[in-house]
Amino acid sequence: MFNQQNSMCLYTAVTGNYEELNELTPDIAGAGIDKICFTDDPTLTSETWDVRVVKPAFAMDSVRSQRMLKILPHRILAEYRSSLYIDNSISLKQNPVDIINFFCGISDISVPLHSYRDHLYEEFIEVAKSGLDDPARIFEQMNHYQLTHSEMLQAKPYWAGIMIRNHMNSNVINMMETWYQHILRYSRRDQLSLKYAEKESGIKINPVIIDNFTSEYHQWPVINKRDDKKRAWSSGLSGGMDIFEKMQQAKELEKSLDITIHELAGEYAEIKEKYALKKVPAGFIRERYYVLNPDVAAAGMDAAQHYLNFGWREDRKWK
Repeated sequence: MFNQQNSMCLYTAVTGNYEELNELTPDIAGAGIDKICFTDDPTLTSETWDVRVVKPAFAMDSVRSQRMLKILPHRILAEYRSSLYIDNSISLKQNPVDIINFFCGISDISVPLHSYRDHLYEEFIEVAKSGLDDPARIFEQMNHYQLTHSEMLQAKPYWAGIMIRNHMNSNVINMMETWYQHILRYSRRDQLSLKYAEKESGIKINPVIIDNFTSEYHQWPVINKRDDKKRAWSSGLSGGMDIFEKMQQAKELEKSLDITIHELAGEYAEIKEKYALKKVPAGFIRERYYVLNPDVAAAGMDAAQHYLNFGWREDRKWK
């Protein structure tokens, strides 16, 4: 049921205990709007946020758990019609009521454009280079988009640290569900798949053109004791090593085997030289050797030479 007295809210989500919650500034804390922080930490308290403890969607993946809260407010904030979402690293400068009233009045969903990436494919490459997710999954996703919406990869990506939505609108819900499906299927880095969700949903996001670092609305990043190791991608999340790590290990193993084989061949040559017969044993008769070893005779090989090179190792009879 909708909250009729206050049909909008400001919210954030902090999961995985990788950073501390940023408190709101006094001006923002005093705004006439509900201010909600979703978290999986039952010990978290706040002087400016209404802390709501939730069970993580994925116990071993705090990032995708956070994305569910970020992207699907219709599931967790159904009592509100509209919302302003901010990442925990965002500090608001302007009254959230004014922001929501303005942007939700002109579009059902508004998201800033990326101010320092000109093309979506650049974001894919940067995420892979930075080790923020499984490279194999990232490039599989990019290949999918290349096959279905190649022009999208040339477009400017969105920057999803701030989102203003009429989140109970059915079209917005469809877009958000599609977006989250791609975060589950492909990279958990949400900015890689928002353009695709927009394309598939058929509705247009209102692009907010601001500097991502600072604007009349916000300041970013405002980091509070963040442990990046806790939020970094790990091969354990996907149940195994990423493909590039496997390839590297295979190359190293192949190199190690080549070295070992080379060393063994050298040792064999030394042993062969050291213990090789220098002359046939006393009483060796060529004709007798041919009779006892007709294959040598048939091959036309010299009996003594054959014995010295092969016969004695093969335990051939010679008398």
